[in-house]
Amino acid sequence: MRVSLFVAGVLGAIFFPPWVPLVCMGALALRFRAWEVIILGMLVDFLWLPSGAFFGTLPLFTIAGLILAWGLEPLRSEFLLRR
Repeated sequence: MRVSLFVAGVLGAIFFPPWVPLVCMGALALRFRAWEVIILGMLVDFLWLPSGAFFGTLPLFTIAGLILAWGLEPLRSEFLLRR
């Protein structure tokens, strides 16, 4: 399930609107200790940010990935099974 969510997020980053990888990132972060969330956020930022405006805009999906990966750790460890 972990690999399929990551692959769905990568395909969503390439072919679908940005909310699809965001949903996959959230599902990964809630269920697993997933470093893939940060990689998926960086991939979405590299694909969707304009090429000339990389230093002028915030990498929102990378920031969201960091928040999801480390911010949801107490919630995941409290309510979900550890794996």
